[in-house]
Amino acid sequence: MPSEGKPQPIDTAVITAPSDVPAADLWLLAERRERHTGRVIGQDKSGVSAADALAALALGAAIRRVLDDQEQHLVREGLRHGATWEQLARALGLADSAQAQTAFVAWAQQLPSGEAAEALRLAGLGKGQ
Repeated sequence: MPSEGKPQPIDTAVITAPSDVPAADLWLLAERRERHTGRVIGQDKSGVSAADALAALALGAAIRRVLDDQEQHLVREGLRHGATWEQLARALGLADSAQAQTAFVAWAQQLPSGEAAEALRLAGLGKGQ
C-alpha cells in the first residue's frame, strides 16, 4: 500500500535499477518491493510485467545496501561500547570473528580519513589502541 497522504517519491518512481530508488525509509522500500514481488509470485498474474520483477530486484539491491551500511555503523557503535569481535560475529551470524573484522575494515577504509582512522582504531588496527 502506498504511503499515507501525499505520495512520496518512492510511490511514484519508475524503478528498473538500484540507482532509480529514491531516498526513503527502509520500511517504505520494503513495502514497495513487497508489492512488486506479490504481483510477480502471487496467484493473480494479470497485469504483471517484467517491470515488476525488475523493480523488485532493484529495490532488493537498494535495501541490501542500506542494511549493509547500517550494519557497519552498528558494528562501530558496538566496538565503541565494548563489544568484542566474537560477540559481534555471533550477532551477525558469522562463523568467526575474523569475518566480522575483515568486513568492517573494508568498510572503514572507504570512509573519509578522520572517520576511517577512528573506525580502524576501534577495530584494533589504528594508532592509540
